[in-house]
Amino acid sequence: MNKDWQLLTFPDQADLSRVREQYHQAIQNVAAVGRSFLPPSDEDENANLEWDFDLQRIVGRWVEADIKFRSSISLQKFEVYLVDEHLQTISSIAMQDIRQTDVMVWLEHELSKLGADFSKINLAYPYAIPEYPTAKKESFHIENMEASLELSRLYHNTSLLLRSMMNQEENGSEIKCWPHHFDIAARVTLLDTGDPETSRSINMGMSPGDKYYDEPYFYCSPWPYPMKNLIDLSDVQAHWHQDEWVGAVLPVSQLSGLNLIQDQRRRVLKFYNTALKFLKEVL
Repeated sequence: MNKDWQLLTFPDQADLSRVREQYHQAIQNVAAVGRSFLPPSDEDENANLEWDFDLQRIVGRWVEADIKFRSSISLQKFEVYLVDEHLQTISSIAMQDIRQTDVMVWLEHELSKLGADFSKINLAYPYAIPEYPTAKKESFHIENMEASLELSRLYHNTSLLLRSMMNQEENGSEIKCWPHHFDIAARVTLLDTGDPETSRSINMGMSPGDKYYDEPYFYCSPWPYPMKNLIDLSDVQAHWHQDEWVGAVLPVSQLSGLNLIQDQRRRVLKFYNTALKFLKEVL
């Protein structure tokens, strides 16, 4: 198991954005396996994903057929896998220069061999994502694999920090990657009333970029949104986002001058700890 922070190298931001778009569509194939074969969930939890430190991949939920299996995707190789419970590869498909329909044909074929009802698999998801060309007839394609590796490092590093922090929290959640926004996050519950609207919690995670920021960013977002004055976050090179949602945000570009593993890790950890401490006090 890789327990160390992986050094971020800051490839061209435009390449990183293009890679993010490729993977946001590609991970829908991984999420579709859990969503198609597991009982439905109000929060789409049957389709959520997580980072696997051993495989160094984003992995889906376990499914029982003739054998127990799960789907996963490598951000290092741009390949989708089916693995058994011993983490042995059952089958894999390289995503470079193939179309969405090719992936689904492969998946249906492999599922039938596993004894799963392949007719259940589909890409109908209960949310909207950007209309990427790869969702239709355009082939998947990544020009800069270094940008893909950087994305892998970001998911690994975020999972590493969040796992350590959640182990110190009495009501810390598991760390999940959500296919809707492609972010990876954990939740600290401060008050659980049984009603999401009146409960109090803090979500901590990393987004690879979205309509708000065209670059990856670390975030710490509370519910409900605080009504008191927000503290200055300039000391941790961060700021408060207040457009449609409220949260502390640390863009990855704020780490670009740090070339040592310990300095990158320290800055992100200080950001999380500062934001978390403040939000616990005001909620």
